[in-house]
Amino acid sequence: MDTALPYIAVALLLLWLYKREQQQLQRPQQRLNTLSPEGNVGHRVSRSAANAAFIIVWLFIGFRGHLYSDFINYYPFYEDLPTINCLTSASFTRYMFEPGFVIYSSVVKSLGFDYFGWVAVGSFIDLWVCRQTFRRYSSSLVLPFLFFIAYNGLVIEFNLYRNAKAIDLFLLSLPALQHRRTTRYMLLNTLGITFHLSSVVYLPAYFVLHRNIGSAVRWCGIVFANIIFLGRINVVNRIILSLGVLQPTALYDKLTSHVQHSTASYALSFGHIERTIAILLFTVLYGRMEQQRRSNRIFYNCLWIYYVTFLIFHEIEVLATRIPILFVCGYWILYTNVATLRFRWRQVVLLAAIALAFAKIITANLSPAARYDNLLFGIEEYASRRREVLPLLEKD
Repeated sequence: MDTALPYIAVALLLLWLYKREQQQLQRPQQRLNTLSPEGNVGHRVSRSAANAAFIIVWLFIGFRGHLYSDFINYYPFYEDLPTINCLTSASFTRYMFEPGFVIYSSVVKSLGFDYFGWVAVGSFIDLWVCRQTFRRYSSSLVLPFLFFIAYNGLVIEFNLYRNAKAIDLFLLSLPALQHRRTTRYMLLNTLGITFHLSSVVYLPAYFVLHRNIGSAVRWCGIVFANIIFLGRINVVNRIILSLGVLQPTALYDKLTSHVQHSTASYALSFGHIERTIAILLFTVLYGRMEQQRRSNRIFYNCLWIYYVTFLIFHEIEVLATRIPILFVCGYWILYTNVATLRFRWRQVVLLAAIALAFAKIITANLSPAARYDNLLFGIEEYASRRREVLPLLEKD
């Protein structure tokens, strides 16, 4: 429990700032001056609370020490990485990361930033993109950061350095998706592929995310995904192993390797119950939320894809962790927008959502790998932290 205390403290600060923000929004003259016709949060609404939330989250995430596990790979990568003027074609083979990520990291290093500066710059970019997304699509500029921390935002920031930038580009492409600007959307997400290959799934998503997929499809998808998950049916394994046409390719080798070496053991758990509560809630409220904001349709579809793919890919750990998380933004926006939705049980749902968020924050940060430290107060050295975390990974 001690390891989770810093995370709880930040969440409580965000909750307090959200209350301050709402108090300002409730002032009639402030509301008239700041809300746009579409109902988005205006630039002058509770600026102090929003700025404070952004700074707190950035200081907490961007100035962290060596947390979770992927620092084990990324710290030596960045230390060894040449500056942009020394980068050669051989570098892309040497580091085995996508070229966009290697170039981006090399540019940051060329500007004089050490590893921790690189982390701080990357986190600032990620959080700035999130803030712009919240400004456009959310009823609050503060509360989404709480749900960001609770629902995979820390995993993205602490472990998925490459995925984070691909997700940034997807979030930046949402206005193009909404207004059907195909070229802009495809260019942004093709650039995202150069940061992490998994973001290739964003390309076909362009033809789905803006649609009302229909009540029958929504409910059938939820039911069938649960049958596959709870019945432990290995659908994806069979599909991958039957793709004979791909056998001569490196992609096939990579996929079959993941199938054969997967250690996934996802089963009925608190996580599954929480995800199911969320998807059922927003499926029931779908009509109301679509009336509240047309863009809620996009974020519902993101959450639906997140839920269904997690259950279907349960048998292959790398797919269950990397594909659904690309659509986790549905949590951040929908839970925030339900707070201003007019229906009988709104207050109960909001309190339950916040309680679930705190439960997620606690359960996700009980491991010694989550033991928090910060550059502002002193951090544990890489070698020492690596020795502590490696046995935990081997045990998993």
